[in-house]
Amino acid sequence: MSSMEESPRKQPSESKAPPLSRKTKSKAQGSKSDKKKRNSTSKEPVRKVIAKESTIVEAEVVEAKTSKQYAYAFASHKYFTASMLIATFIALFAMDLWELSGPPPIENDIGAYCVMLVTFTLFLVELTLFTWSKEGYRFSFFWGLDLLACLSLIPDAMMALGVNIISMLGDSTATLSITRAGRAARAGTRAVRIIEVVKKQLKVREMKKKGIPYDPEDDGESAIGGKLGDGITEKVIVIVTLMLIASQVFGALETTTTAKFEHELENLQALYIACRVGLSAAAPSPAMARASSDTALFPTHGCASRRLDCLDSVPTTDPTCHFNLYFRQIVASHNKVPDECLHLNYRAGLECSAQAFDKVYDFTTYSVKGDCTQNVVRHIKLLEEDVWCSKAAVLTLRTVVEESISVTMDNSSMVFSNIPNARGQALVNILQVVFIILLMGFSSYLFQKDADKLVIGPLTRMAKIVAALSANPLAKIDEGGEGNPEFETEFVERAIKKFGKLLQIAFGEAGAEIIGTTKIAKGGEVNPMVAGKKMKAIFGFAILNHFNDCTDALQEDVMLYVNIVADIVHRAVKENEGAPNKNIGDAFLVAWKMPDDADMTKPVDTPYGNTYGDSCIKAFVRSCIETQASKPLRELTEHPKIQERLPGFKISMGYGLHAGWAIEGAIGSMLKIDASYLSPHVNLAARLETGTHQFGVDILFSDIIFAMVSPELQALCRKIDRVTVKGSLQPITL
Repeated sequence: MSSMEESPRKQPSESKAPPLSRKTKSKAQGSKSDKKKRNSTSKEPVRKVIAKESTIVEAEVVEAKTSKQYAYAFASHKYFTASMLIATFIALFAMDLWELSGPPPIENDIGAYCVMLVTFTLFLVELTLFTWSKEGYRFSFFWGLDLLACLSLIPDAMMALGVNIISMLGDSTATLSITRAGRAARAGTRAVRIIEVVKKQLKVREMKKKGIPYDPEDDGESAIGGKLGDGITEKVIVIVTLMLIASQVFGALETTTTAKFEHELENLQALYIACRVGLSAAAPSPAMARASSDTALFPTHGCASRRLDCLDSVPTTDPTCHFNLYFRQIVASHNKVPDECLHLNYRAGLECSAQAFDKVYDFTTYSVKGDCTQNVVRHIKLLEEDVWCSKAAVLTLRTVVEESISVTMDNSSMVFSNIPNARGQALVNILQVVFIILLMGFSSYLFQKDADKLVIGPLTRMAKIVAALSANPLAKIDEGGEGNPEFETEFVERAIKKFGKLLQIAFGEAGAEIIGTTKIAKGGEVNPMVAGKKMKAIFGFAILNHFNDCTDALQEDVMLYVNIVADIVHRAVKENEGAPNKNIGDAFLVAWKMPDDADMTKPVDTPYGNTYGDSCIKAFVRSCIETQASKPLRELTEHPKIQERLPGFKISMGYGLHAGWAIEGAIGSMLKIDASYLSPHVNLAARLETGTHQFGVDILFSDIIFAMVSPELQALCRKIDRVTVKGSLQPITL
C-alpha cells in the first residue's frame, strides 16, 4: 500500500442541476390581461403542495363562497350565457323579423313586446349582477356598452305595459332620430357579444386541433395580447357605432318627403277654407286662413256647396271644384294604383286612378266606401273634420317601426301608411346588423392579426423562452427566428435566445439550480448568492499531459488545441449522461449527478437504462480514443517546436474518477461567480487524475466507482494498488 501526495490543484465549484429524471413544469410569470381580470372575481381556492417521501401530494383548501361569488358564478354559467346569447339575437332581429313577416295584426304585437320585455329584463339582470360582482367591470367600456344596449330596449319593452314612449315624445323628426339612433346603438353594442362568442368557439376549436384542453380561466392568451386585443375591439366598436348613429340621425333629418306632404296639406287646407266661405281660391291670405280656422263659423261638414260635376277638362272658378279636384288628385296619386291602371302611361294612369277614387268617395257626404285600412292615405282631417276616413284607420299602424307618416298643420293633418317602406327598412336593419357583426369581427381580426404577427407573437415567444429557462435552465432553445430579422422585436427575440444559450453553456448543468432559484428583487437587483445544496455525484477530472511545453510551442494556437480537446471530452461526457462542469486550462471537471437516495455500493441505473458507473468509464474511454484519432490535434502536436522539445510527442491525457457527496452552489462575489462543487470527494478525483502519471495509466478510478460498474465492465478492469491519500485516514483501492 503506497501513499499519494496531495495535488495542489484546487477543485472548481459549480451549482446543482436537477436530476435528469426530474420533470419540471413551466409556469409563466406576469400580470393577467384586463380581459382575464374581468373574468375573475375574488381569490381562487388556496392550493398547498406537501412533499413527503418524494411524493407530491396536492391538497386544496376550499373556501366558503361569498354572495358576490355566487352572483358571478350564476351570471357566468354556461346556461345563463346561452340565454343571453339568445336574448342578444332577439334584441337585434326580433322586431324587424316581426315587421318583415306580414306585418301581423297590431293586436298581436303584445306577444312580441312581451318577448322584448323579457329580453330587457335579462339584460338588466346581467348588467346588475356583473356590476356588483365582476371585478374591473363597473364603469368600464364594456359596462357602458351593456348599459346603452339596455336603454335602447326601453321603448320596445314598455310597449308590453301599454306605454308608447315614441307617441309620448311626439311624431317629430327629433323623435324619429332618437328611435333610429337607439336601434343603431343596440346593433353596435350587442354585436360585440356575438363576436366574442364566435372568437371563443374558434379558439376552442383551434386548441382541440392541437390537442390542448381548453381552460376558460386560462385561454393561453398573453397579458399584453389581451390588453391590446381589448383596445382594438373597443376602438372598432366605437367607430362603427358612432358611424351608425350618425347615419341614422342624419338620415332622419332629411325633410324632402315630409316637406312635400306639408305643402300638399297646406294647399288642401287653403282650398278647403275657400270652398267653405265661398272665397276665390286664387289667393287666400294667411290671415284669412287663420281667422277662418275656427270651426264655429262653419255649421256644415265639407264645402259650402256640393258639386259632383267637377271635371279637370272644364275650367272653373268655383272653390268647391278647386277643392274637389285637388283633393281627388292627392288621394289618387298616393293610394295604390289599381290593377286595371298598371298598363297605362303616366297621364292615363292618373286619370284611371282618379276614376277609381270616384267609385269609392262621395263628395256629398265626404265619406269613403270600403275598408280604409287598405289604402295608403289612411286619414285626412281638415279643420278638425274628417274628410277622408277616420282616425280608426290609423290605429292599426305601428309607431315603433315607423309604419305611418304623419303631417300636421294647425287643425289639419294627413296620415299615410308607410308599411311597404317599413318592411323594407326592417330588411335593411337585419342586413345592417349582419353587416355590422361581419365588419366588427373582420376588422378586429385584421387589426389583431397584424398586432399578433408584429408585436404580440414575438413578445409571447420571448416570455415563453424566459419562463422555460426559469423553470428548466437546461431547456432546449431554438436559435432560429420566425419573423423578419429587420424588425426590432425579432432582433430582441433572437438576442434573448442567444443569451439563453450562452447562459446554458456558461453555467452548465450544475449551474441550472442557481439560474432556476435566483430571485429578482423589486428594485431589479439580482442576488445569486444563495445557500448551497448537498448532492451525490460521480466526479471526473481529465488533464492534458505536457501542457506547459505545448503552450510555449503553440502560443496563440494553444487555444485551438485546448478547445478541440474540450469539445471531444465534453461531447463524450454529455452523450453518456454526464455534464461538463469546469475548464481549468489543461484540466476539465465533469460530473454525473445521481439521485439523493442512490446506493453507491452497487450499480445505479440512469434514466436512460444505463448505469452511472458504466457511463463515466465509457465517456473517458471514448475521449482517449477520439483525442488520439483527431486529425486537427495530430496536426497541432506535430508542430516543429513541440517535436523539437518532445521528440515523437503525441497527445495524451490522464483521467481520474471518484464518487461521493458534495455541496453545490455559487462561489464568488457579486462581480463574478462560478457554479462549484465543494467536497473532499472532488479533491480525491483530482488526485486520482494526477496519479495516472505515477502509475502510467490513462484512467484511474476508486473502488467506489468499481462497485458501481456492471459485472461485464468490471471484467475489463484491473486492480492497481491500495493507497492512503494525504489528508485521509481511510485507504482506497485503485
